[in-house]
Amino acid sequence: MTIRRHLPPANARRLLRDAGPPHAWAVAALIAGSPILALAAANSGMARLLLVVTWLAVLVVPSVLDRDGWRIWIGMAWLAAEQRRRMQGLPGMPRTPAGAERWLEQAGAADAGLTRASALLMAGQTAEARRLVEGHPVADAEDRARVARMLAAIDGLESGRVDASGADAAIADLPPDARRYHAVSLAWSTAWVETSNRRPWRRAFAEACRGIGIAGIPARYLAYGAFQELLLPIVGLFLVLVFRIVGWL
Repeated sequence: MTIRRHLPPANARRLLRDAGPPHAWAVAALIAGSPILALAAANSGMARLLLVVTWLAVLVVPSVLDRDGWRIWIGMAWLAAEQRRRMQGLPGMPRTPAGAERWLEQAGAADAGLTRASALLMAGQTAEARRLVEGHPVADAEDRARVARMLAAIDGLESGRVDASGADAAIADLPPDARRYHAVSLAWSTAWVETSNRRPWRRAFAEACRGIGIAGIPARYLAYGAFQELLLPIVGLFLVLVFRIVGWL
């Protein structure tokens, strides 16, 4: 087995990497802040402290302005928490292709229904996933919504474009309190296909997550998202500490 098979899929890594502030914003903040940091190194005392604080404040600007990014991280955290809640009693979902293959061999996986289809997709077994989804019994409106959005995702993975019209119609037939999970899940599948084809996805996914609050989301999920969104100023603070230790500040 290669190391790649034991890592999250490339699309997942790319989605997480691009969920935070746009790279151009981060570069602009670094360029704008460079003269301030240089002035800090040339000064001392209170002047240096004020300049360092100003530099860190400049690095925070992209995170403050990135409203889409905060919605994306909250939406990802909410979706992960909701999926965990819905999967109670089933083996925990894998995060890598190799993990998906192991998951499919566990007791209970064969009876996991459409959750098994998700694992098959992660393992790269698209045709088998399609057969399972198409043959899944549809007993109510929620079953129709799940089948429709999963088929839209599979079609998107194969064709490179997600046609969400059928899934959107099925989701619209659900009661209001059941729509959000399926709408956000469909938006996540669409984002997966978009990023795999190097197309923008942030705005659409952020819009699908509009209105989601943090209630019920585990603190560790929220902390991870906040860390990623504030990564630039965190790295800046770390550099300040390093520069201070080596005597550059």
